[in-house]
Amino acid sequence: MQTTDSERLERCAGRLLGKLRRTARRWPVLPEGAGLVVAVSGGSDSLAMAYLLSEHNRRIKEPLKLTAIHVLLDASGATSGLSREIKAWLEDRGLRLVEVEARLDGSEELPLKCFACGRARRRTLLESAEAHGASHVALGHHADDVVETWLMSLFYTGSPEAMPPLRSYFGGAVTITRPLFELQKGELGRLSRLAEIPQPAAKCIREDDSKRQKVRTVLASLGKDQKLVKRQLFWAAVRQLESNKDG
Repeated sequence: MQTTDSERLERCAGRLLGKLRRTARRWPVLPEGAGLVVAVSGGSDSLAMAYLLSEHNRRIKEPLKLTAIHVLLDASGATSGLSREIKAWLEDRGLRLVEVEARLDGSEELPLKCFACGRARRRTLLESAEAHGASHVALGHHADDVVETWLMSLFYTGSPEAMPPLRSYFGGAVTITRPLFELQKGELGRLSRLAEIPQPAAKCIREDDSKRQKVRTVLASLGKDQKLVKRQLFWAAVRQLESNKDG
């Protein structure tokens, strides 16, 4: 019997939700019943996360109180917001969307550097979470991001630092979590195709010359060894995180 697209989607989503739950057992990235801001940048990773979290919510006893928040900012400055297609898709998934202006400190120069843009987005998301009574903010970073960040810190600071699956701010009032921590970008791409998730907004103007892109180029040069190397680096990052936690 031929497998239908809906069956493929169900199997793909089920497999990824299994990984997501495994991460949640290792680290408390999705505490049931908590208020959770879903950070939606408009990119494919954050939309795939929104899909998985809405599916996860249907399968737990105490659903998360989900609010999708989009920060009106990219490297070029303030933006006009998400497309109507993405807004409609989020509404169909049962996610209330709030678009907020980024709070800049006035010292930034355009186009924003990756660090400055990320810092402003994170600060805005944390403050928005507090304003909406949410205790957690979910970011769409995945296993490939964990590996790339680990290598970036090694290459540019000489000391590898792992991207944590969760970190608290404001004295523990708000916690940033990364539910996709163990999922690979390729897996999320397959989910996006099967679920017909809207195409993401245009890529960042900084993307092609960023440090992260340079690291991706190095990894891509490994050819067929790339998959193995990424797996080894990912678990090296996990061991570092667990060692820091135990210490």
